Amino acid sequence: MSTVKLSLGLTENGTVNTPSILTVPATGSSVTLLDGRYKYGSALVQNVGSNNICIRVDGTPTNTVYHIKLSPLSQAEINDVAYVDVKACGDAGASSAVVFNIQTGDSVVAPATSY
Repeated sequence: MSTVKLSLGLTENGTVNTPSILTVPATGSSVTLLDGRYKYGSALVQNVGSNNICIRVDGTPTNTVYHIKLSPLSQAEINDVAYVDVKACGDAGASSAVVFNIQTGDSVVAPATSY
């Protein structure tokens, strides 16, 4: 497994999530890895299951329609994801993933205005 460098500047004014294991369902269903409400300065997805995971940005993945396919024990860094859902499904069966991310923007919360 490769090492991914997390630049310290990416954490500035960001919210770091608490990584946990997500169940990734088989194709025909999906799980949201990154919520389209937020912008991410950094995002790392690791396949910790025993089946391949198909990942799609701004759409629902299937075992034939995806942007990234992660084999077991591999990872992908998805940086600069801005306000789009990132979803995943297993290509032959259910699997598991861990997502580490830093949220740097929120499309619902408007910045305060001073007068």
